[in-house]
Amino acid sequence: MATETQGLTVEAWVDIDEDRAEAVQTAVAQWSFADSMDRFATYDAGSTGGLPTQGFFGAVYARGHVYFSPQCNNDGRHGIALRVAVSKPFDDSASWESYDAGATGGLQTRGYYGCLATGRYVYYVPRTDGQHMHSRVLRYDMQSEFSDETSWSAFDPGEPISHQGGAFDGRYVYFAPGYHQDDGRSGQVLRHDTTAPFDEPSSWVRFDVGAHVGERCLCYDGAVFDGRYVYFVPLDGGDMLRFDTTSPFENGESWESFDPRGLFSSGESGGCVGAIFDGRYIYYTPYAHSTVVRFDSSSAFTDSGGWSTYDAGSTSGLTCCGYDGAAFDGRFVYFIPFWEGDSAAHGFHARLLRLDTLKNFDDASAWSAADGSALAPPNPGGFNGGAFDGRYLYMAPWRQNEPSGEIHAHGQVLRYDTASSGSRFQLRWMDCGHNGGLGGSVPGPAFVLNTEAGVVSVQAHTIPAVGKHHLAGVVTADRVALWIDGTCIASAALPSPVVDSQLDISVGQLAGGSSPLQGRVLKHRISDCALDQDWLEKAPSLLSDEHALSGLS
Repeated sequence: MATETQGLTVEAWVDIDEDRAEAVQTAVAQWSFADSMDRFATYDAGSTGGLPTQGFFGAVYARGHVYFSPQCNNDGRHGIALRVAVSKPFDDSASWESYDAGATGGLQTRGYYGCLATGRYVYYVPRTDGQHMHSRVLRYDMQSEFSDETSWSAFDPGEPISHQGGAFDGRYVYFAPGYHQDDGRSGQVLRHDTTAPFDEPSSWVRFDVGAHVGERCLCYDGAVFDGRYVYFVPLDGGDMLRFDTTSPFENGESWESFDPRGLFSSGESGGCVGAIFDGRYIYYTPYAHSTVVRFDSSSAFTDSGGWSTYDAGSTSGLTCCGYDGAAFDGRFVYFIPFWEGDSAAHGFHARLLRLDTLKNFDDASAWSAADGSALAPPNPGGFNGGAFDGRYLYMAPWRQNEPSGEIHAHGQVLRYDTASSGSRFQLRWMDCGHNGGLGGSVPGPAFVLNTEAGVVSVQAHTIPAVGKHHLAGVVTADRVALWIDGTCIASAALPSPVVDSQLDISVGQLAGGSSPLQGRVLKHRISDCALDQDWLEKAPSLLSDEHALSGLS
C-alpha cells in the first residue's frame, strides 16, 4: 500500500483513441467556467526593472511564466523582454521581471512579433528593428536566469525578411512570412529544426509558398497547429494556407491554399491576425473588422462548405471590431481586443469578445462581450496577442489613444479570469499550447492546479501514443508533479495552499465544456494525500488487470 503524506493525488487510468496534439482533452477535473464576463484585472508593467517595458507583440505561457515579445515602446523598436510568474500575485512588482536583450550575440536584436516555447527554450519571432526587416531570431534558455546574459542567444539565418508569429509542431518551429525589405509582401516560410544546434545554418530552411503554392500566398500574421497541420493566417487579403507536417516541407504538394474572397459579401477577404483551434474548428481573428472566419478541420481544406463566417460587430450592445489573437479555455473562444481601424474615432480598445462553442457558431446568443477598460480601469486597451495559463488570459499591451489625439505605447497588462470560484484542478490528457494567437508550444499532458496565489501548471511537452496510460497529478507540501506511466515527467514548486472547492468532479471532460477526452477513463481516483513513489511507479500495472483496477477504492 502507498505511503500517504499530506497533499493531493489525482489519478486517471485512460484508454486513448487518438494521439492528436493541441486538442484540449481532460481526464479528471474539479473546475467550472465563469458565467459573467466581469473578472478583469489590470497591472501597469510599463517600468518593470526600471526599463521602458511598453509595447509588446504577442506572448506565450511556459514553465510557470508568461513571456511577452518585445516590439516598440515610445523610444522606438526595442528588445526588452518581459515576463510574469503566474503563481505569484499579479499586482506585485516582485512577480515581474525584465531584461534588455536588444544587443544579444553581437547582433541588433530589437523588434519581435510573437514567441514560441519548445519545452526548454523561448524563441522570439523577428520582425523589424525600426529601419530594416530582419530575421535575427532571439532565444532564451528557460533553465537559466532570466536576467543573465548567458541565458540568451541569437542567430541570423539571413535575408531581410520580417516574420509575424509562428507555430511549433513538437520538433520544428515555423516562422510566418511577413515582408521582404526590398520586395514587399513575402511568402518565404522559415523553419528551424529544434533538435539541431541553434547556430547550425543547415537547421534553418526557407520555402517560398508564394512561388510554389500560389501567387496569393503572401504575408501571414500568426499560425496555429492542430496536431497535424500548421495553419497560416493571411494578414491582408491573401489565401488561407496550411502545411501537412507529415509531408516534406520543401514540396509544394505538402501545402494547400484556399481563396476566402467568396466568404465575404464584398468579394474581398478581410485581414486576420492570429487563430485558435478548439479541437475541431480553426477560428481566424478579424483584424480591423468584425467578421470571424471559421474552418471545420474535419472538412477538406479547399471545400468551401467547410468554411463559415459570423459578423460579431454588435455584440452585447458594444462595438466589437478589430481583434488580434485568440484563446480557448475548453469551452469559450476569446478574441483579444486590438484596434478598430482607420475610420474609428478612438481606434484602440479593450472590448473582449467571447464565443460559447457549446452553441451554434451563427447563433447570436453564443456571443458575448465586455469592456475591460470600464471593468478594470485605468487600462486603456489596445493589445496585440496574449497567453493563457489554464485559468487566466493575459493580454499583451501595445498602443493607446491619448486625449490629445496622439498614440503612445503602454505597459498595462489586462488579465481575464475564465474560471469560477472554487475551481481546483484539471488533469489533462492533452493541452492546447497555441493559445493566444501569435505564439505557441506543444504541452501534451498537463496537471493544472489552482492555488491561493495563482495557477501552477506542469506539462509533459511530449505526446504519448494511443492506448492505455496512467496519469497522476501529485501535490506535496511544497511541490506539484505530473506522472505518466510510472515516471515523474515534470514538477514545479507549490507557491501557496491549494484552493478549497465544493465543486463536483467531472470525468472525461471539463464540466460544461466542449472538449471531451478522445477515449475512455477506465478508472479515476482522488486522494487527499500525496501517494508515494512506490505506488506511482506500480500504478500503471493495473492497466493489464481489469479486476484489480475495478476493485481499486
